[in-house]
Amino acid sequence: MKLSRQFALLACLGLAAGGVALSNANGYGFVSAAYAKNGGNGGNGGGNGHSSSEHDASADAHDKTEPEDGGSNTGKLGALNAAHASARARARANPNSAVGKIAAYEKSREAALAIQDPVAQEQALDAAELKLAADFGRPALPESEISKVNALLDARR
Repeated sequence: MKLSRQFALLACLGLAAGGVALSNANGYGFVSAAYAKNGGNGGNGGGNGHSSSEHDASADAHDKTEPEDGGSNTGKLGALNAAHASARARARANPNSAVGKIAAYEKSREAALAIQDPVAQEQALDAAELKLAADFGRPALPESEISKVNALLDARR
């Protein structure tokens, strides 16, 4: 009987030690880790801090860093913001992704710009722009958006 009691004690200790070890293996296990209050940073702020600008005497100073045009155009381009991707990202992108569709447009545009005949070149550019619009589920793109996409692509070669 003494042997079975020792075996049971050893088994319990082994399971307890194993549970502690498993709880620390990338967060998986039967026993969860204990975290300190407020994220474990040891501070008393609890995420309830306030920025110093809330107490600033001059309220008009907040708008001084805005660009002249009223902000960036990232919200206006929507999915066409994929044109911000690097040349390497465009080269490796999935053709069905937004970056891949921009990359396909870039290739079509470069091929169109290589055409010597001005009429054929304009037709090829129009076809590339219509394909880009269709790829993003739109009937057409405004010239301003096409210009921004082209500028982003030219800047990230």
